[in-house]
Amino acid sequence: MNTLSQNYFGKISKKINIGFYGLGPSSFPYVNYQLAELGKKNLALIFPPTSLLRLGRIANACKKTDSSLTIFGYSRGAISAINLCKMLTKQKKVDFLYLIDPIAYFTNRLRIPENVIQGFICYQRNGARTPFLFGRFGKGIADYVFCGQKTKNFMIEQAFKIEPSRVVMHEDMVEYCLFRAKITLLSLLNEE
Repeated sequence: MNTLSQNYFGKISKKINIGFYGLGPSSFPYVNYQLAELGKKNLALIFPPTSLLRLGRIANACKKTDSSLTIFGYSRGAISAINLCKMLTKQKKVDFLYLIDPIAYFTNRLRIPENVIQGFICYQRNGARTPFLFGRFGKGIADYVFCGQKTKNFMIEQAFKIEPSRVVMHEDMVEYCLFRAKITLLSLLNEE
């Protein structure tokens, strides 16, 4: 873990926000830039979709704190967010899990761990980010996200249009969730 992460976990806070952006660059003009900016504004500790080894380090830092925990992820970063929750299952509750258009390649169902108290999943209507990709690329989240018996406090929203005439695509989902969703990511991160 780098010094920024150590400083983030070391600060005295009632709430810790951890996020994962999607595959690809986090620089402007790419969509991941909007999530990376949340880290620069100290609203969350932001990572790219990451390996299990790095997730283990993040999980160990989370276990050492008494703060409440909000975890979020976009696209493949949503899968990292779920995996981090799984690593914390016996040691720490996750107060809120926020998933933005999860993309899972080889799974029938994304299982939400039982240590997650509340959650929100927002996805767009057409699934794949480009027309030639097939499979479970965000399509039919309601069909393949499984919320276990103890995680009934989940809201699922499907985004159709970002403007009156423009259909929402995968790349629009971060902006949609930051500002327009039923539960906006910004309002969640700004809660005390």
